[in-house]
Amino acid sequence: MFALLLLFWVIIDARLSVETVLVGSVASLAILYLNRDLLFSKEEGGPLTGRFFLNFFSLIGTLVVEIIKSNIQVAKIVLSPKMPIDPGFIKIPVKPKKNVNKVLYGNVITLTPGTLTVDIIGDQYIIHALTKDTIKDLEDSVLEEKILRLEVDEK
Repeated sequence: MFALLLLFWVIIDARLSVETVLVGSVASLAILYLNRDLLFSKEEGGPLTGRFFLNFFSLIGTLVVEIIKSNIQVAKIVLSPKMPIDPGFIKIPVKPKKNVNKVLYGNVITLTPGTLTVDIIGDQYIIHALTKDTIKDLEDSVLEEKILRLEVDEK
């Protein structure tokens, strides 16, 4: 988070100098210190190990591939003369335990074209999908496995 805040500071300042980095570092540290309880509770946070980062970047890579595949699927549906759109809602179980990972998976679903996470009610996601095939792909998805792997590494 420090690196992101500092990068944002440097972008806003539009020049890279020693003063910019020093002032940005102080400001970033102050923001992090003052908001430390807002970022993650002790239960939500976890150890940031090499394995965690490896799995996180694996999740990002898989997400990019899935977004590309979904874009192609949606383009085929929309460009087809028959427009085989068969939208629907589905409830799928929430498998991640931590709130951060629940929200992360909901956002991952929304980022892939043709699907939208509408709500999390109890232990179920409510998802709108463009076709019934998309709904089938959501059950036991590769992205869900990647997010669950983030939780397993924290134990």
